[in-house]
Amino acid sequence: WDNTGKIKAVRTPGNHRRIPMEEIERIKGEDADEQRVVSLVYCRCSTDKQKENLERQVGRVLEHCLENEWKAELFKDIGSGLNEERREFKRLLKRIPGSDVKRVVVEHKDRLTRFGFETFTAYCKGFGVEVVVLEEAEVKEFEQEMAEDLVSLVTSYSARMYGRRG
Repeated sequence: WDNTGKIKAVRTPGNHRRIPMEEIERIKGEDADEQRVVSLVYCRCSTDKQKENLERQVGRVLEHCLENEWKAELFKDIGSGLNEERREFKRLLKRIPGSDVKRVVVEHKDRLTRFGFETFTAYCKGFGVEVVVLEEAEVKEFEQEMAEDLVSLVTSYSARMYGRRG
């Protein structure tokens, strides 16, 4: 098929043929975007006391997916946005390279992570996955944002330190 032009193949330096996935999908008659239908939904709150808020957040984000007719796969955590050991967050990261994943949906950027959101977005983009944020935060002055970040860090680390004493 390569020789007759029915299929496009890429030749390796060792002269082996490699068939791109797009060609296989074309032959099967499938559209790549039709296969990529899963939206990974991530919701998080910081403490057990906020479980009701977490469930409302889940409801809002899943409702958005339903309105847009997106198939949703839910990941939810209770834990600090600074904590990188969140179980569901790690599962989400492992799921992103899946060939059926089209987007990651969060309500607010800080629900995903307190710092490193741009790095997360770049990671997703590397796999052709878009990141959808439902509620964009208002634009803040640099000084205000820096002060809020510092308060967030001090609060988190203080809670961690004093939690060990109890």
